[in-house]
Amino acid sequence: MPYRLDVTQGDWPAEELAKGVEGILSESMVLTLATAGPERGPHANLAFFAYDTDLVLYFVSERSTRHSLNLAEEARAAATVFLPPPVFGEQLRGIQLTGGAGEAWGRQAEAALEAYQSRYPGFAQDPEVREQFLAGGGAAALYRFQVEELTAVDEPQFGRRNYLRAQVLR
Repeated sequence: MPYRLDVTQGDWPAEELAKGVEGILSESMVLTLATAGPERGPHANLAFFAYDTDLVLYFVSERSTRHSLNLAEEARAAATVFLPPPVFGEQLRGIQLTGGAGEAWGRQAEAALEAYQSRYPGFAQDPEVREQFLAGGGAAALYRFQVEELTAVDEPQFGRRNYLRAQVLR
């Protein structure tokens, strides 16, 4: 893993926290993305996502959506990824993320496409569609969310209501 976590709240080894975060990411396919823009205000949406070993999350969206327009104005976002608890209020597992986000271009678009196709093998298999994503020519685009800070709760792993906060170092 090319990134490191600097645990700023909670008493847990960074390597164990990273394994817990990656476990939650691998078990969920959808994130909730929160953005805000001066013209449109705050907005939340759901998106299928993929991620890489550097704790960068990738999603696909139409450029005309409210969240995409917000990211074009302000390249900051927050997200949550969580797993449904088996019982109300028990065995909570999820992460809250903040960082920079925006459309992926060049090598970032290639990394986004590779991560996305690794998770969703049927995505952009048509060469023309693939090229549109890499060249940025279609209505939809690849986006990247570079996590800078996170808060994780994984009660089965870290204990009840043990919220762990960390900075992501690269």
